[in-house]
Parts: sequence; structure tokens; C-alpha cells
Amino acid sequence: MSIEPLDTHRSQVLATNLLALVDAPARGESEEHLLRRLARVTALVPGVEAAACSLIGPEGTPWRMAASDERTRRLECVQAESRVGPRLDISRGKGPLANIPMSHPHSRTRWPRFTSRALSEGFTAVTALPLTHQDRPLGALDLYHQHGRLEPSGIQWARLLADATAVGLTHRDVLRNALVRGDQLQNALNSRVVIEQAKGILTERLGCDLQEAFAQLRGRARAKRMKLADLAALIVGDPSGSSAFPRRHRAP
Repeated sequence: MSIEPLDTHRSQVLATNLLALVDAPARGESEEHLLRRLARVTALVPGVEAAACSLIGPEGTPWRMAASDERTRRLECVQAESRVGPRLDISRGKGPLANIPMSHPHSRTRWPRFTSRALSEGFTAVTALPLTHQDRPLGALDLYHQHGRLEPSGIQWARLLADATAVGLTHRDVLRNALVRGDQLQNALNSRVVIEQAKGILTERLGCDLQEAFAQLRGRARAKRMKLADLAALIVGDPSGSSAFPRRHRAP
């Protein structure tokens, strides 16, 4: 993919933010901040006047959005209210859309409220790109500009930024799932430890072996409709044996 050269300052800003978008999860950057960064930086691409982006919610509809300025925020709200527009089409798998003229009759028929508002905000064309990673749809990126003024190189820069964001979002999900799995494993280990402690207490308290202690513990948990680990924690926290499983008094 060949990209036309930019001025030194702008190219450095774009390159720096490409890395930042990919590396966002490692820095603990939130989705909101990541989307704001994408919208703000995309607006620096030559030919782009403003930009907005959104993520796809659980039901496949856009649900979290960021815009580079107030004009694009209003346009994104129009799409959300009317349920039609380039961002919605992208979310439904109808993209990418490049350099779509707002004054064209097809655009006016396809997105009547959106095209009217876009023209009133001073934009004569829109380009919409999907945020995807390994064929998994994540969201959409809208570029607002003048018809014929956004060169292929500008679209290529926007694609790179969108792809970097998609990678960052995917890595965030992988990291989040790993943390959740780690917590689940730790909780399972903690539960196992407290159950073993309770079994040891019951063997001494009831004068039985470990197998019988576990059977008693499991039966009592079922009878009381409690989690096994919760009942075990009560026993471990009550070494006197005054609550569940009182100590058996042996005959002299």
C-alpha cells in the first residue's frame, strides 16, 4: 500500500498515534479515550475536514461514539436517530464507502436526513470505513470532506488508523478475557483451599475421615441451598463449632 508523503510534523503525529492506537490496552486506555483519539487524529489526514467513529454493540448496532468536532457529533446523532446513514451501512456490512457525494440523488434517497444535515454543516462528501480485525466487525469510521478532495492516499492513511484501532480493541478484549479467566482460576483455587480447610476441621470435630467429612459438608450445603465454598468459609470462620456441624460429644 503506497502512501503519498506528508509534511514532517503531520507524518510524525500520525505515526505516533498509529503506535498509540495499537498499544492502548497496555497503557490501560479506555474505549472512550481510544475512540476520541481515532476521531481527532483522523481529522489530521490530508483532505479530511472532520471525523467520527463508533463501536458496534451486542445487537450489531452502533452504541459508543466519538467525534472530532461538534458538527460531526450532530451528524452522528442524526444517524442514530434516523437509523440510516453511512455509519449504519458499514455496521451492517455494506462498506467500505468512498467519496460518496451528498448532493447525488441516490444519496438523498438513501440517507435523506443525513445528507441534508451534512450539506448544511458544509460537507459535500463522506467516506466510511469499517473497523474490523480478522473479519470480526468492531465498528465504523466516518470521514467528512469535500467531494473529490480526499485523495486515495488520505483514505489509505485513514484505513491504517482504523486498522490500528481495531488491533488495539482486539488486544484489549484478549487482555480483559485473560484477566477475567485469571480471576476465575484464583477464585476456584481459593474455594478449593477453604473447602480443604473445612474438611480438616470436620474430621476433628465429627471424629470422621476426610471422605466422610466432605460428604457431610456437601450434604449440608445442598440442604441449605448454599454454595459449598460459602458453607466451608462459615466452618473455617467458626472454629468453636457452635453453628453448622456442632462438635460431637464422645462417650467417656
